[in-house]
Amino acid sequence: MTRFIPANAETREFPAAAVVAYCYQSDRGPAFVAYKGRQSKPARFCAFPSEERRDANLADFVKQQTEAEDWKRARRETGHGLAVGDIVYSCWGYEQTNVDFFEVVRVPSGRSAVVRQIEKEVTESGAGSMSGRAIAKPGQFQATAKEATHRAAGLHCLTGGKSAPGSLSKWDGRPLSVSWYA
Repeated sequence: MTRFIPANAETREFPAAAVVAYCYQSDRGPAFVAYKGRQSKPARFCAFPSEERRDANLADFVKQQTEAEDWKRARRETGHGLAVGDIVYSCWGYEQTNVDFFEVVRVPSGRSAVVRQIEKEVTESGAGSMSGRAIAKPGQFQATAKEATHRAAGLHCLTGGKSAPGSLSKWDGRPLSVSWYA
C-alpha cells in the first residue's frame, strides 16, 4: 500500500517527531495528511476552515509526537543500574503466587545483565494455609539453572523471557508472599 499524497501539496518534515505532513487546499478548505515513521496509513487526515487552524492543529500533533519520541528515546537509553551479586525476582502465577529469585552473575553492558536462578527458602504461614513467605539464598544456584541474558526494562528492572516469566525486579531483601495448591 502506498501513501496518499495530494496533488500540489506542500511537504513539511518533522524529524524529531518522525512525522511528515502534506499540507494542501481541499474542497473543504485548508487540510493536511500526516504520516508517522514509515507507515502507509495516515496518522492524521484533517480539513479546517482556515490555514491558521490547520497549522495550529498540525503544531499540536507534532508536539505530541515529539514528546512521545523523546520518551521512547529516554527509555531506550536508561540502563538497569544492576551490579554483579544483586538479586532480582520474578513474581508470577494464575490462582497462585510463584516467586523465582535470580542472581546477577555478569553485566555485559548497562542495557543487559546475565542472571542465574538461585534457591529460595519458603516459610509456611500456618499448617495447611497453602501460603507463606519466600526469601532468596544468595550464591546457592539451582543445580539445573542456566545463565540467561536479559535486557534492561528500566532502572533496576529486566525483561523476562523463557527463563523468567514476567519481568525481573531488584529484590529489597524483604520476604515475598507465595501461595500454592495441594
